[in-house]
This record gives sequence, structure tokens and C-alpha cells, in this order.
Amino acid sequence: MSAKIGQIGPPVLFVGDLGRAKAFYTETLGFALGFEDEASAGVMMGEDIFLLVTVASATEMLPGEALGTPRGQRSVGVFNIFVENVDEAFEGLKAKGVAFIIEPMDRYWGRRTAHFKDPDGVIWEISQSIE
Repeated sequence: MSAKIGQIGPPVLFVGDLGRAKAFYTETLGFALGFEDEASAGVMMGEDIFLLVTVASATEMLPGEALGTPRGQRSVGVFNIFVENVDEAFEGLKAKGVAFIIEPMDRYWGRRTAHFKDPDGVIWEISQSIE
């Protein structure tokens, strides 16, 4: 029998330009800013939070690691945002200048999805159930 070691905390995204990232998540996507300082910001998605941390600050936290953003590199994952209507969310975000890499489509696993990247290259999916 194994014991759990704890609970997952908020995801942390490394960003090249904190001001640009904050503007994208708060002004473009409409999330709330929970807190900010010179090197980081907490972004609220309802009751959930994720952190934006500058690459320079992350390098101080993780000395010896080669850190950066995923821009221009192979993506290693995707974040999901569940929405009521993918097509409406798609049109609203597109009107705000969000460039989608995959437009809305029905998936065989029972969801309608569309995908875009944030300014640092992180892939996000908007998704709704089509059951």
C-alpha cells in the first residue's frame, strides 16, 4: 500500500514577457488577476489559479537548469478550458486576435475542441461535451 505524498498545486508557466502574458490571460481570455509582483502573477480561472513566472525568476529558483518558454519548440502538453459552447468561445477569442492552430471540430471521444497558443507558445484547448 502506498501513501500519497500530497496534493497538486497550481501549474506554473514560464513567460518571456510578464506584462504581455498578463494582458493575454486577463484582457484577451478574461481571467482575473489574483496577485502580481515584479517577477510573477497569479491568474484565476474561477476558483483555480495558475502562475506566470518570468524565465529570469525561474532560473533563480532552479539554478543549473536550462529554462525557457515553449515558443518555437515542440510542445509537451496542453491545458484545457471547458466552455459551454466552443464555437461561440472560438468566435469571441478570434475577434480579440487569438490565432487558432486548430479550428473547432468534433472529436470521436465525445468533445468539440479548438486549439490556440498563448504568446509564449503554450497550447490551450477549449472544449465542450457533444454527448
